[in-house]
Amino acid sequence: MKKLISVLLISFFVTVLLGGCSSSKLSDAFDKETVEKSAKQVIEYMNNAEYDKVNQLLQEDLQEQLSADVLKDAVDKTYSNAGAFKEYKNIAILGQKLKATKEDCAVAVVVAKYENQNVTFTLSFNTDMELIGLFMK
Repeated sequence: MKKLISVLLISFFVTVLLGGCSSSKLSDAFDKETVEKSAKQVIEYMNNAEYDKVNQLLQEDLQEQLSADVLKDAVDKTYSNAGAFKEYKNIAILGQKLKATKEDCAVAVVVAKYENQNVTFTLSFNTDMELIGLFMK
């Protein structure tokens, strides 16, 4: 039950943050390479079970809600049987604008190949390069 709640919480935050966004090209406030590097770093931390490090990358108001335990539960539910990480198959970096605040954000959609399955990560960053959204499927 706790795992389901964790996955739902993460899905909720992504929906709230990105559901209120409009798609566009990447804002000049972001460097595509920096966004890609940050996204890969988050995935590396997740792969190495360094959930506290992921938590520290989150925007401050999300850190309590997406604790290390919540992140671990989400990984366990999503890809605990995926096997070892092999490679990044595809990475797309998109620009978004939050409708409520008109703030720019960057979204990295990363398809990662593991031994037994592929996992798609959707990671969103604000202009301070804080993680404001994380979804895995």
